[in-house]
Amino acid sequence: MPIKKHFINKGIQSCLIDEFLRSELDNSGYSGCSLQKTPMGTRITIRTSRPGLVIGKKGKKIKELTELVKEKFNINVPTIDVDTIENPDLNAQIQAERIAYAINKGQNYRRATYSIIRRIISSGARGVEVHISGKVTSQRARNQVFRSGVINKCGTPAYEGVDKGIAHLTLKSGVLGIRVSIMDKNYLLPDYVEIRTGIFEEKTTPKELAPVDKFYQEDKNLPAIKDVDEEAVLVDGLFDEISDSKETILEADDDTLKKDEVFEELSVPEEKSEEDSVKEKEEKTKKKKKTTKKKSTKKKTTKKSDKVKKEKKKKEKDDKK
Repeated sequence: MPIKKHFINKGIQSCLIDEFLRSELDNSGYSGCSLQKTPMGTRITIRTSRPGLVIGKKGKKIKELTELVKEKFNINVPTIDVDTIENPDLNAQIQAERIAYAINKGQNYRRATYSIIRRIISSGARGVEVHISGKVTSQRARNQVFRSGVINKCGTPAYEGVDKGIAHLTLKSGVLGIRVSIMDKNYLLPDYVEIRTGIFEEKTTPKELAPVDKFYQEDKNLPAIKDVDEEAVLVDGLFDEISDSKETILEADDDTLKKDEVFEELSVPEEKSEEDSVKEKEEKTKKKKKTTKKKSTKKKTTKKSDKVKKEKKKKEKDDKK
């Protein structure tokens, strides 16, 4: 047998076992099954929301199922395990079977679907979509859709994040197909971004107070010094040494004091007496008068020259006549 045919036969076998278990475990919260081949045999794990109904009283139901699977599908040493579903409200297969069960009992399809959608959203789903196709109310078949929230329809989120379940229901009018798809809120979408805070904040340790700050803090009237540089403290010490040396020189040498006094007298400008100030004012007034006289002479000379020119012109005209 070629490898391709072997895998196809395995897939067909798993689908037939799933259909058989769904028909046998009706109204027991059956969600699906998975096959796993082991050296001891094949292990079949059943996912259900009601494990008590699947196991039965003292494991009677499970023993019957193992014998039926062994006879019908020719599986060597099958072992059936039951896995309970933690949150059945977010399982699409269980919810589809619930809708089918409610409609089969005689409940209106709208009321049944809306009640289950509310339960799914309240249990923490991002979005729900329910398709009911067939002869719902009239003799003509149609597809009725109910939606709530957000569901991805394409890409990897549609395959990985959306859970799908299908259930069938036979009525007098015909067969109804119910398809439920649920998207969980915990599934992270590709466009989700989380901004972290407090990563680049450095932990600052409190600095020890310098002796100067302690002195200023003890006396509350004085302003507190925030930053004290060690270099500044050293410079202050140097200036103190220089000042001390100056004092010793002045105390020791009297000649230096006399020299300082002489230099101070020379550097200070002498005050002008009242007589000198009066003389300066008189000199300034004389200078001003001289400048005014010069201006007046210039104007007069210009006027005389104009008169002489006019007279000459008149004479020339008379001569010509």
